[in-house]
Parts: sequence; C-alpha cells; structure tokens
Amino acid sequence: MSKIFVALATYNGERFLAQMLDSLLKQNRPADQIFAVDDASSDSSVAILNEFVGKLPMQISVRNQNGGHRQAFSDALFAIQGLASDDDFVAIADQDDIWLPQKLEILEQQLLSHPQSFVFGDAHVIDANGKTIANSWRSLAGICPQIPFCARLCGTNNANGCLSLFRASLLKTILPIPEWIPVYDEWIALCAAKNGGILSIPDSVLNYRIHDKNSVGIKPVIRMSDVLKINQVVAEGILASAERLNLTSSDIIFVESYREFLKKSFEHSPNFASIPWLWKNRQNLFPGCKPFKQLKKILGSSLGFPFCKHFLGKS
Repeated sequence: MSKIFVALATYNGERFLAQMLDSLLKQNRPADQIFAVDDASSDSSVAILNEFVGKLPMQISVRNQNGGHRQAFSDALFAIQGLASDDDFVAIADQDDIWLPQKLEILEQQLLSHPQSFVFGDAHVIDANGKTIANSWRSLAGICPQIPFCARLCGTNNANGCLSLFRASLLKTILPIPEWIPVYDEWIALCAAKNGGILSIPDSVLNYRIHDKNSVGIKPVIRMSDVLKINQVVAEGILASAERLNLTSSDIIFVESYREFLKKSFEHSPNFASIPWLWKNRQNLFPGCKPFKQLKKILGSSLGFPFCKHFLGKS
C-alpha cells in the first residue's frame, strides 16, 4: 500500500501552527510520515511541533540559520526522498493553513485512479481570525484550472503546493530545487507538467489563510523593472535546466524567444516589432485573459520599460 509523506516548513509560525497540526490529526486518511523543518524560528514554533510528536508520526529538524521557505521545503523533500518509494505520495504543508479532513483522502484517490503524477484542488480562503473571505481561492486570485505548458515556462503557476499531492517518483527531477526559481511550488509544477502531467480538480481541500505574514499568497504589485529582471533570470535558469526538464526543441526555442523579448523590453522603447510574436503566443503569455484584455496586455508589453518609466511612471 502506498504511503503519504508530508513536507512541512515552519518559521515563526506560533500564531497558527497548532491549528495546522490539529488539522493533520483530523485527516480521514492520515499521513504516514511528516517531516517538519523549522527554519531557525525565534518564537515557540519548535516547542509547538514537539507537543505534537506523540500525536503525529512526525520527525523534526531544526535549522541553525534561516535559509528561507524554499530551502526548508527542500530539506524536508530530501528527507522524504531517502525513505519513499516511487509508488508513494508527497504532500506539502504550510504552517498557517487548515486542512479539511478529506484532503489527503480525495487527492490520493485521484492519483490512484488517474495517470497524472500531480493533482491539485481548490481552497476556501480565510483571514487571520479564521473568517471566510472567499469560497474559492481560484476565483479570488483569478487562477485558471488549466494552463498551457509554455505558460509555465513564462513563470505562470496555477498549482499551489499546499493544495497538491504528487508521486514520490517526481522527487528525482524536483531535487535539488534550483536557487533561481522564485517560488518552490512553481518548480514542482513545472517538473510535474513534463513528467506525468498535472490533474486539476474542483474540490476544496483546505482553508487557505491570508494574513500579513504570508511567505506566498496575494502580494503587493511588484515593480515592472523587477518583474522583467526576475523573468529573465528564470528564463536563463530554464534554458540551463532544459535537459533536466526534458524540454523539446520547440520548448527551448520558445524560451529563447521569450528571453529575447524580456531583454528588449527592459532596454528599449518602443518594442512594437514584438507585437506579432506576442499575439501568436498570447495564450501562453496571458492565460485565462479574455481577448480584449489580452490585446491591452500585448500593446502595453510592446511599449517597453524605458517608455513606461518615462511616460507612465512605472518603476
């Protein structure tokens, strides 16, 4: 029988951690092993974890120095890789969410009855006090349940790690998580899309908490210059990882074209020569947008950063 391993990362999470762990206790299909990595918390997070050791099948590792959530999850996944077989499953747990009792049961049954290597659901959204903000995380955040693979190559990710379950066989491709990827679950979903595929289901599997200390979630708008720089770094990283990701020649050509577009957009204005390419690839670059909004984004993207900075006040 397949086992379910859970990777949990904590950092100064004392405010909500006990509620999260209690929801793991209440799973209809309990986890077989939980690997908790504390990222050098200065609060009572480790003490709270230790309180649940006798209640949950949990192994705790405490980092001496804070390395960020990507490193903490990477440590937990490496620990799981050392024990899991290819037929087992892996779940990701954030310290501030509350899992619905049927989460692992639903996701496991989906992977047992479908060929994909990765499945993810939806979530209810709650605030810091546990009050419901929205009945659907996808609707609130404008997330498409299905996106093209090339959209993932542009940095779009529709699959939060906390909403997912994936086959342990993916760990061979996932690990080590590269340093250039902005968010760890973006990389996991990218690996899964090329190795077995991704299954999206409409079921809500947890209460997704939005509060002022989220590591990921709904964030303030990032500066245009920073977006262009980050995306260039990601494009370079993807090209360097082409063999590892099993990219096709057409995938590579697309990423090279995207990288060139980003470079020209950052350095030159206007960039109207890019409009035909933007239009051709509009579903990859702007997935889920209606045609009129896609057209607006294409025209805006073709202006280039120098123009937008000088005339539109972008930074």
